[in-house]
Formats: sequence, C-alpha cells, structure tokens
Amino acid sequence: MNSRRIEIHLYGALRSLVPDSRPDEDTVLRLDSISNETFGGLVARLGLKPSDLGDCFIDGTLAKPSSLIPEGARIGLFPFNMVLLCGGQHLKGHGYTHTDVDVDYY
Repeated sequence: MNSRRIEIHLYGALRSLVPDSRPDEDTVLRLDSISNETFGGLVARLGLKPSDLGDCFIDGTLAKPSSLIPEGARIGLFPFNMVLLCGGQHLKGHGYTHTDVDVDYY
C-alpha cells in the first residue's frame, strides 16, 4: 500500500460507502492521507456523524476524535450498532490501562 494513503476497512452498514460491496468480502476504502488529520476530521470527510459509529480503530488502537491518523494507517470503522462486547472499558480508560482517555468518545 502507498504510505501516503490510508486504508479504511468498513463493517456492517458502513459497507454502503463503497458501491457494490459484498458482505462476504473485505470492504476497503483507500483515501489520500491528509497531514495532521484527526479521526474526527476523517469522520466528517466521509460525510458521517459521530453518532453513526461504534468502536473504531487506528492501527489496532481504539480511536477517539482527537486521534491523529498517520500516513499509511489502517482504520477499522464499525457502525453504531457494533461495539466491543465487553464495552471496551479497559481500552477506554477505566483506570487499568489509560487514565487520560475519555470513556464515551462519540
């Protein structure tokens, strides 16, 4: 993959962002990277609202609106009805791993 592009893997209803996507195949949207773009900025660029999303990831790390997106990033976008089964509190900062992370990002 070109390091100046980002790869966005879409799940559930968000697959509709890619015409003719199929649920039995990976649905990947490739976009040019924008310097210093945040996850919140990417969501807006895609024409989505934060309320459209569930738990999402940047290179395997839980994303929050202020997270910067590096060149070549792999992003996982899940719709509002697809969240971590455990609630993801250990990733969202209930005190065991991160103390500076908000619990409810969106």
